[in-house]
Amino acid sequence: MKLANFVAPDNQARSLVMRGLPYKVTVDVIFEFFKGFGELTEETVFIEEFNGKRTGAALIQFETTEVAQDAKQALHKKEIEGRYIELFDDQDEFMIKICKL
Repeated sequence: MKLANFVAPDNQARSLVMRGLPYKVTVDVIFEFFKGFGELTEETVFIEEFNGKRTGAALIQFETTEVAQDAKQALHKKEIEGRYIELFDDQDEFMIKICKL
C-alpha cells in the first residue's frame, strides 16, 4: 500500500506523514499518539507497506488543516516505543516526494 494512493487535493492540507514508526506499530498505537487531536478512524490512518512489509511510514488524515498543524507542532520528534517520530505536512519535501504532490 503506497501512501500516495490516499492523498488527494481535497485532503492533502489536512494530512500528515509519519516517519520512523516501529515496524509492528498498530492503528491503536497511532490513535493513542494523536489523542487529543480530533477523531481518527481506521479509514483515516494508512500504514505503508511494500512487498508485504511495513516501511515505518504512515499517513494520517485529520478533520481540519488546523488540527493537523497543531498535532505536527506538538508531536514532531516525540517517541513511540523508543523511536523518534517525524511528522511532515504537504509543504515538507519528504511528504511531497513520498506522496507525489
